[in-house]
Amino acid sequence: MKLSRRHFLGTSLVLTAIPARLWAENTSRDADIVLRYAVVSDVHFTSDPGCIQRKRLEKTLKFMETYAAGKPHPYFDAIVVAGDMTDHGHAAELTNFRDSLMGNLPKGTQAILCMGNHEFYGGEAHKKAGGSRKHWETIFSRAANTHTVVNGFHFIGISPDRGTCRNGDYAGSLEWLRHELETAAKEDPKRPIVVFQHYHVLDTVYGAREGDHWGIQDLHPILEEFPQVINYSGHSHYPSNDPRSAWQGKYTAFGTSTLSYFEMAGGIYQKFPAGHRNAAQAYFVEVFRDNSVHLKIYDAVTGGFFDMEYLVAEPGAVEKYCFTEKRYDAETGSRPFWKDAELAQGVNVSEVSQYTAALTFPQAHDPDHPSSFIGSYRISLSQRPSGQPDAAWEPAGELNPWSDYFHLPSKDTKMCVLEELEPGFDWKVEIRARNAFERLSENALTAEFRTLEDPDANAQDRNAPFPKADALNFQISENGAAQNTPFLESFPHQLETLGEPVISDGWACFDGQDDRFRIPFTPEGFARLKRRITMGVRFQFDAFRDGKAEDIFANTEFGGTAMELNHGKKVLEFWCHIAGRYQIVSAPIEPGSHTAYGTYDGKCIKLWIDGKLAAQKKASGILTYTSNPSARAYCIGSDISNHGGGSAFFRGKVRFAQIFTWALNEEQIRNLSQE
Repeated sequence: MKLSRRHFLGTSLVLTAIPARLWAENTSRDADIVLRYAVVSDVHFTSDPGCIQRKRLEKTLKFMETYAAGKPHPYFDAIVVAGDMTDHGHAAELTNFRDSLMGNLPKGTQAILCMGNHEFYGGEAHKKAGGSRKHWETIFSRAANTHTVVNGFHFIGISPDRGTCRNGDYAGSLEWLRHELETAAKEDPKRPIVVFQHYHVLDTVYGAREGDHWGIQDLHPILEEFPQVINYSGHSHYPSNDPRSAWQGKYTAFGTSTLSYFEMAGGIYQKFPAGHRNAAQAYFVEVFRDNSVHLKIYDAVTGGFFDMEYLVAEPGAVEKYCFTEKRYDAETGSRPFWKDAELAQGVNVSEVSQYTAALTFPQAHDPDHPSSFIGSYRISLSQRPSGQPDAAWEPAGELNPWSDYFHLPSKDTKMCVLEELEPGFDWKVEIRARNAFERLSENALTAEFRTLEDPDANAQDRNAPFPKADALNFQISENGAAQNTPFLESFPHQLETLGEPVISDGWACFDGQDDRFRIPFTPEGFARLKRRITMGVRFQFDAFRDGKAEDIFANTEFGGTAMELNHGKKVLEFWCHIAGRYQIVSAPIEPGSHTAYGTYDGKCIKLWIDGKLAAQKKASGILTYTSNPSARAYCIGSDISNHGGGSAFFRGKVRFAQIFTWALNEEQIRNLSQE
């Protein structure tokens, strides 16, 4: 099957990306390659010479040499690094990266670099060196902004003026950029011009669009003046093999992924899915004599290539561009589907417990992408009491797991563990596939099953006037020791002390800097708190402080619940991460000693202060918790951070902190508040 590039960028039958198996059959033009280069971003070297990022970079560089050997164009002319080559911009990290890159650079390959925001995180060391840019330029012996010509093709690299990740970071380079682009365009207006910087341009590639959080406006007006531009950017850590990572408007842009860890769109999706640290994607780019540009995506974890490739047939021919906003049109785009045999195969339900069940089902297909790209799935849950077949099915929330498209090798089946179930119920699941552009399949997979009865259901009377905290019970013992003694043995009883909280007169006293207690939780523990919860704490604070927010008792790292003191608004807030977003209720509070309880019963969030209902808000859906193993813990005296440390530290005292696996009633809260 011989396919020209024009077949891939035709009129109505446009493919938004090329399946590698089709491109592989069209090798007759290898002799027409006039430029080959690689693009990486967000490498994130640490000061450890043996860090995994170093191994991935060096593996990529060594593969570049073997990949090109024996071909008509037998080498890579350049490698582009679009910023964040280090974690903090420290001298040790930068020199480690420099030595690794230059020491393994294939023969005949130039290294073309720009700075990212992490290169500005050097603190006092950078100030002494004359600033972050000067520090970086000294170590790499080059300017932060560069214009390099390789085989007659122009590469323009732009570094930010500062590392704030905001509009204006590139303000000092805009006139320089326009001048360099004008110079390049005069030489040959049809030849593609490579422009690269660290931040995505707003509203272009995946990671820079609404809800993706990352993107700046600075460069867009200038780049629009030069339709032959091929722009590369990083920063977001979003996968390059997602078709949204290619964008075309009045120029072309590609999102460059990472050699460190994936970060995904948040909201209803897992921001850090399982295996997110197995991330190492690089673009291998070939430019042909007719100026067409072909991109392959190399995976340094497995040493293979993703079955998703991009082609720009005529850089500058805006009217022929296909990676456009039209792809997002819900009315005209096609939808994913399962074949009849796959629908008949259905869903295999296994490992059913009181709170969990494993679903295994065939991956769906997308007619727009011959590589059968599927982004995620929507799993809708319904429930009814077990043994009541005449009872109506009630909606019970939904999950939105990724299809794992960003990992190799790709799999024909998807396995998803439901961790938010209730014991003793019949369950129905409906699964629909979702492509990259948020279109759902019209057909669906379905299954029914029953969860086991709860062995702890009768452990205590949940309507008792003074119930015992069954999931977490922090208190100060009579002998002055901090301890965690939940009523149920199946919940963690550990208690870790960090900083130096002082115990005095039955209170744990926190300095607001690093004092805290941490109680690790397992995914199974969180699973039992996904439909209902009560969170209680008795605390004391002496004054409001200049607009700060302090977490008294919390686990809110991309999920979870928290009791937060908002000094700016002079309110107490109860946070719940429900169905992919935070729901917050708050009420005024005065300095002093208080007892607060927050409840969620699947229908409403309530905040109780000193035994009285202070605020409430309707809400429904599943309570979601962090997927990051390092952040699976509740903290007393702070919130949990991404790496398991603390944040939003509380300056005050705590007598007790409690979590129940159900929503307490008014009488129970009133009684416990007076104890």
